[in-house]
Amino acid sequence: MTVRTAGLPETVHIVPLGHEIDRAVKPLINKKADRVHLLAISPEADIDPVMREKQVNYTRKVTDHLESVSIPVQFHPVEMFDVLDVLKNVSRIIVQEKSDGNNVYVNMSACGRKTSFAVAVAAMYHEVVSYYVAADGYATGENSGKEIDHGMSIVESGNIELLQQFQIMKPKDINVELLAELYRRKVKDMPYMKSDEIINFLNERNVHGFEVKPEEKRGLDKSKLRRSLLNRISRSHLEELEGQKYIEKKKVGKEFSVRITPAGSHIACVSGLV
Repeated sequence: MTVRTAGLPETVHIVPLGHEIDRAVKPLINKKADRVHLLAISPEADIDPVMREKQVNYTRKVTDHLESVSIPVQFHPVEMFDVLDVLKNVSRIIVQEKSDGNNVYVNMSACGRKTSFAVAVAAMYHEVVSYYVAADGYATGENSGKEIDHGMSIVESGNIELLQQFQIMKPKDINVELLAELYRRKVKDMPYMKSDEIINFLNERNVHGFEVKPEEKRGLDKSKLRRSLLNRISRSHLEELEGQKYIEKKKVGKEFSVRITPAGSHIACVSGLV
């Protein structure tokens, strides 16, 4: 159990894991972490049993290595072949650790190529450090027998490259929340969100201008207020999201409904809100 000293941030590493050992362990031997979040497929994952057992073995070896040098490991079962699931889980952990004031590092080299893409995007979105561990050789050919101790990559020098951060175009915070809500609805097979539902969504979050819903308006100005709110939604929220290709808008008369696009789903998942 790690005892945190009051006022001092912890150093936390997030390590999505494929068929690697050295690339997950070597960076942490000399520069100790207070905690490691290890992401890999579940031991009960519905995949080829041989591949599943092979990955479970890698996960066990990396965990044993780290715990032998007193680095606590927290395991997270993740659908490693699903980019959105990787984005959701890596981002969720980053958001939690940052909210606790901790320093977060993300290893994007101990997993497969598809997963490493999602990992790098999550790190850049949340502006934390991601790093790549260089291999000195590979457990192939005459070195294939070394895989059992090193994983697919053999790391001796432990050279680490910090990846350059690029600013990702993010929608306004409330619009990211709207994307997250649209994504939740999509998962529940309710792909569209109607005009009045968006008004209620913004009202519940006390967004400026939406403090009063049309049905709560006294007097004869309910329809006028509703038109004003719909115009505000289009200008302040939907135009941005449509321009970034994160939503699709369907209009019928004065009414409209929106649904999230695949690009919008990626932003929702990387936001850490779903």
